Amino acid sequence: MIEVMDAAPAQPVESPREWIEGLLARIPPAAALAVVEHRFGVLPLAGAFFEPQGWIEELAAGRRVGALGLFTPTPELRWGAAVEGEPAGKGLLLRGEVRIASPAADGTVVLARTGPEHRLVWLDHSTAGVERSGSRGGGTVCDDSPCWLAISGTAAGADRVSRPVTPGPGGDLFRSLETYAGLWAHAAAICAGHGVRALRRAARITGLNASQRVAMDITEVEIETELTATAIRLGAGGLAAATAAARILAAVAAKTGELRDLAGLDVESPLDGPTLTAFLGGPLMLENELGCALGIPERAL
Repeated sequence: MIEVMDAAPAQPVESPREWIEGLLARIPPAAALAVVEHRFGVLPLAGAFFEPQGWIEELAAGRRVGALGLFTPTPELRWGAAVEGEPAGKGLLLRGEVRIASPAADGTVVLARTGPEHRLVWLDHSTAGVERSGSRGGGTVCDDSPCWLAISGTAAGADRVSRPVTPGPGGDLFRSLETYAGLWAHAAAICAGHGVRALRRAARITGLNASQRVAMDITEVEIETELTATAIRLGAGGLAAATAAARILAAVAAKTGELRDLAGLDVESPLDGPTLTAFLGGPLMLENELGCALGIPERAL
């Protein structure tokens, strides 16, 4: 379980990138990225789009962990896949299915569509009608990442429903998510670097660093990782940085599996286990979102 009280304090962070670097020096990548999502994804949305409420204070104090259910894979591969919201008194009844990246979350911010309007909703995982599982459509227990939330007639009170929001580029919601994406990119590039160093260490210990093919494969992802990290350190941010970071993070994880399976490399990688790119939907979704933000037609991507 993430020590959010220590990792995600309520007070403002003077240098988010330095704070993220310190976080990744203390806890594993999957836990760190969950904290980054909570601190720089969930809390800004809660503060910007909802009226002050007790559940927001609990999130800000670190007594509860929040996740974003805005990056669920759909055929459109766009951020903000909406669940259906039906007015019920001053609140909403919700139906749908969303994916979240961390099993540690106590609740999730989802996007609800109510006729022509969209609103953000804070959804407690303990609420009746919310079922968390490890696969789409239910089934396996969610003890790893990513997780799926099946939402069946779940009631959300007015205190958990935001003012109307506009999905897509140009709106306040998109700008807030883009800011979070830039900080996530910094964290993801650091995680990719940890993965490359684990490959180098394992190759040296097992003597496989003497293989030109193994050395070249590791060098290839190492160069790409360094280029991505350098670009982010020099100021690259937003969707472009997040797309590049997700790509290299996935590439290092894939190369780790390939060298382990095909070359017998005995490597304990910090990238093993949870799918870290699920936090922003993955490389394909980020690439598509970036193209749409730049005005590139989908058929051209």
